[in-house]
Order: sequence, then structure tokens, then C-alpha cells
Amino acid sequence: MSQSRIAELASAVAQHTQRVDCYLAENNLPHPSFDADSPVELGLPADIEGSRIAALQATQELNDLLQGPRGLVFNLQHNVLVPLQLISRFDIANKVPVHGETTFEALAASTGVDHGALGTILRHGIAYRIFKEPRPGVIAHSAASRQMVEDPRFASWIASNVDDMWPAAEKVVDALTKWPTAAEPNQTAFSLANRTDLPFYSVLEQNPERARRFGGAMSFFTTGDGYSLRHLTDGYPWEKISSGTVVDLGGSHGDAAFALARKYPHLNLVVQELPQVVANAKEEEGLNVRFMVHDLFQEQPIHGADAYIYRWIFHNWPEKYCIQALRSLIPALKQGSRVLVMEFLMPPPGTLPNDVDRKLRSMDLTMLEIGNAKERDLGEWKALFGKADSRFVFRGVEQPPGSSLSIIEVTWDD
Repeated sequence: MSQSRIAELASAVAQHTQRVDCYLAENNLPHPSFDADSPVELGLPADIEGSRIAALQATQELNDLLQGPRGLVFNLQHNVLVPLQLISRFDIANKVPVHGETTFEALAASTGVDHGALGTILRHGIAYRIFKEPRPGVIAHSAASRQMVEDPRFASWIASNVDDMWPAAEKVVDALTKWPTAAEPNQTAFSLANRTDLPFYSVLEQNPERARRFGGAMSFFTTGDGYSLRHLTDGYPWEKISSGTVVDLGGSHGDAAFALARKYPHLNLVVQELPQVVANAKEEEGLNVRFMVHDLFQEQPIHGADAYIYRWIFHNWPEKYCIQALRSLIPALKQGSRVLVMEFLMPPPGTLPNDVDRKLRSMDLTMLEIGNAKERDLGEWKALFGKADSRFVFRGVEQPPGSSLSIIEVTWDD
């Protein structure tokens, strides 16, 4: 008699968890816990990290199966983010001593929030292991809440989620009812939630604190090897360009260009950005990188460059704007000019582990909510270039080992 799926999953959880547990014990390393002093990262070698991930994936599927269909859907309830919004809005994590305790009463007094309401919300968070209540009416840090104190980028990510993304998420169906074509960056769920006719990034530009918070959130989100610039510098044969010109469109403050210049000093690198970004950018002495004011939707002023890079740009814009950006390049392109796009490559449905698929689908939905934009699969990338101009020739796609983003290469055939 063959094993049931739940028995297979239980066996996998046990096997892979034992590998992780033995490694930690044999190397005298701390084990994970919910306590405030729990390690943030386990620092496992690749093979043991593989077992940690396998255990998580098996645990998730086992949990989903044993809950049954109604329990699975019931998990998607509306209150999950309320504690995080309260904690973020009133800076509650910093009001609880890292190595001590305080009371709900003291927090109510310092925030001005009703004692009963505050307790209701925080105890909901405690049920999800955010803070803990060692004794009735007393609150102390858990591992999760302590991170809000010790990593400002994590705190910014939470704040941006609960104050920028959550209100937009609540309006996404309303936005599609009002603007069913989902074609404009200022006709979005974010537009409705913020009662604005400006696109997402224009709204942030008008509020420096909000922009700072979002910047911190993106810094936290993209921290880690999956977003390392080494995947750009090492994941493409730049030596083929030799001493040619490379234009980084929407290159922000030049981090990607600087990384390329350090490894390939003979490249001539130009970062193009909007005026306010260029005004705050600084060239680095000894690196062949210069900044230029340019709107990527306007005609490209640098003719005959060897490569034009768009790193994490197109996923911010609806399709017709991506097509406009590509067409703005055409007058500047020479035979064989490369267009390199570094973005997520969405997989065919059901081909990735479910936990990875959930994260990618969430990112895709977020881009719809804030900009009527999207993450694209291989067919959609090919179609996008074809719609821009048939002379864009798709050359291939490569996902460097360990990278969250893929490098898509297209050349111009005039």
C-alpha cells in the first residue's frame, strides 16, 4: 500500500528538520525560537539550507492539506495586518524595552489609545508571535518584534506595507470596476486609496518622509544575495563589449553602473535619470560613470551605444508605456545594439514550489495595485518587444545562479 500524501510530507518534514537540527547541534549554534534573542539568520551551508527550505515547503503543504478547503480559505482573513499598522503608526516596538517589559496600560497612556482597544489589537498580533505576553497585562519582545527595533529597513518595509500597499490592495477591485482596461499608471487602486490623479512615484516625490520610508522598504526587500549586483556584473559577458558605451536607463544613483565600472573599467557608462535624481547623485572618482538627465519615454540622446540597460524598470509601468520606452530608443540604435532587461521572469503556473509561487504572484499583484503594471513571463517579454518593433530580435534569457532576477537580451536588427 502506497503512502498517503500527508504521510509523505510528514516524513519529509521529519527528515529535513533533523538534518538542520543536527547541523546546529554539532556546530554548537543557536536553534531558532520565538524568543527575542533568537538568531535572525541561521547561516546554514547550501546543502543544509536546502533542507531548511524543503522542510518549510513540506510543512506548508501539510498544513494546507490538514486544514481542509474551508480552513485554507478562512486563513485569508482581513485582520492580519491590523496589529502591524498599530505597531508601526504608534512606534510601539520602540516603546517596549528590548531587554525588559512594559504593560498594556503604559502603552495606552503613551499612545493615547484606549487601553481595551490597544489590548485587543496587540493580542491579535501576539497570537501571530509578534510580541509576547509573559504575564497578564505585560508585554515583551518576541524575535519578530525585536527586528522592528533593530533593523530600521524592516520597520520601513512594515510601514510601507500597512500605509501604502494595504490601502491600495483593498481598492484593487474597485479600481478595475472604475477603470477596467487597467492601462494608466494614475488610474489604479493606489489612486483611489490616496484620492489622487498622480502616479505612485509622483505621490511619493511630494512627501519626502513617505519617499524615505519606501526607499527603506525597497532596501530591505532587495537585501540578500538574490538581488546582488554581482548577478549583473558576472551574469552577462560584458567583455564582448570591450570599451563600448553602456547606458543605464533609470539607473537611480548609479549603484549598478558603479559595480560594472569597477569590474570593467574600460566600459563607458552613462546613468540616465530624472532631474531630481541626478541632482542628488555623485560620481565616483576613478570610475568611468557619468550622469545625464533624461526621461526614458523621450527620444534617446545617446546614439550608437553598445548596450542599453533597464534593470527593474518595466515592471513599474503598464504595457503601452513599456512599448513607448522601447520605441524611444529606436532612433539611437545601431545594428547589433543590445537591449538588456533585468527583471523577474514569471514561471508557467504550477512549476515552482508553492511558497515561491505565492511570493511571485504577490509581487505581480502589487505592481497591478500601484501602477497597473505587472511581472511578465517569457512569452509576454517576447510579445512586448515584438509590439514595440519587429526589428527587436530576442536573443535569450539567463537567470544567473542564485539571482532572483533574469537577464533578457534583445538586439537591434535594422
